[in-house]
Amino acid sequence: MVKEVQCKDAGFEDCDFVIRDENEDEMVDLVQQHAERTHDKSVSRDDVQGLIHEV
Repeated sequence: MVKEVQCKDAGFEDCDFVIRDENEDEMVDLVQQHAERTHDKSVSRDDVQGLIHEV
C-alpha cells in the first residue's frame, strides 16, 4: 500500500515536497531529513506519522 506525505499538509504552503513510499520507516526518515535540511525544523516520528495518508 502506497502512502504519501506532502509538506503543504504540515503548513509549509510554499514547499512542493511530496514523498510516496510503501515503506513507512523509510518515509519517516526522509521526511525528517527534509524538514531539517530545508526548513531547519526537527520533527518527531509521531508528528510525521500523523501526516501520512494512503494514496
